[in-house]
Amino acid sequence: MKSLPFLNPAAGSPAVRNPGRPAIIVPTQALDAEDLSAECAAAAATRIVDAVEWRIDPLLAAASAQGGAQGGAHSGLHGLAEAALRLLPHALTAELPILLTVRTGFEGGQVEITEDAYAEVVRELIAGVADVEADAGTAAGTGLSGTGPTGAASSGVPGSASSGVPAAIDVEIDRAEAGSLIASAREAGVPVVASHHNFESTDSSERLLKTFAVMSEAGADVAKVAMMPQTPADVLRLLEATAAADASLPVPVLGIAMGLLGRTSRIMGADFGSCATFAQIGRASAPGQIEASILAEILDRVGGRCV
Repeated sequence: MKSLPFLNPAAGSPAVRNPGRPAIIVPTQALDAEDLSAECAAAAATRIVDAVEWRIDPLLAAASAQGGAQGGAHSGLHGLAEAALRLLPHALTAELPILLTVRTGFEGGQVEITEDAYAEVVRELIAGVADVEADAGTAAGTGLSGTGPTGAASSGVPGSASSGVPAAIDVEIDRAEAGSLIASAREAGVPVVASHHNFESTDSSERLLKTFAVMSEAGADVAKVAMMPQTPADVLRLLEATAAADASLPVPVLGIAMGLLGRTSRIMGADFGSCATFAQIGRASAPGQIEASILAEILDRVGGRCV
């Protein structure tokens, strides 16, 4: 198992203290600053969470619906990245790394979006995360309007040089512009989790291995696949492919079998090379996510408690 590459050492989370432990990532689908700040702070307060995935496709869906009602869906989509970047400093104040994810309807997300619109939104997120040097604490304290006291645009995200808190981007590998988006993120120094989801079944071993390889060759920092098993054999196939990819590829991998049947992959995935596991605090973002406190206790009992 290779470690998740965008941990925050200053947070002192379990995967930081014990590199042999998979990172625990919890999702939030917050739509406003108050909820986003509260949910990220709650995750950090547990001291068992290593990173937060902010699913912003609900935000995109709301913007798209509003734009459509006003006869301008494109303008709503165009403003999503800016809106997310205005909110992001509220998440970063909790000091946990943030994974920004636009999960499309193609892969079980809440928004139906064209290939071009997806590429536009993700490209703007990459540019915003990389280029805007606003202080997260100051931006959160000033309500994110206009500019902060230093004159920095408060709509932006503090880069690692100014805040020390990493922000990464999810890129769906099956999207038409995935290769270009990953290349843009690499050029900008923004970590990328390349992802592929199948909510109906489990891909063949050959396809799983090819998907992992394509993600690595494209330059992703993490290669992630999530499958919906129908039989225990499907879970085994997913775990075998994950182990093979971990052994043969230079990047960290993450293999998830969703639903109740896939719980083994969430608990013991690290034994098969997975660098992280997704858990829930409150609302889950995918079938089969285990409550974070329960999962952390299991990992402590199985692998030894972090000190």
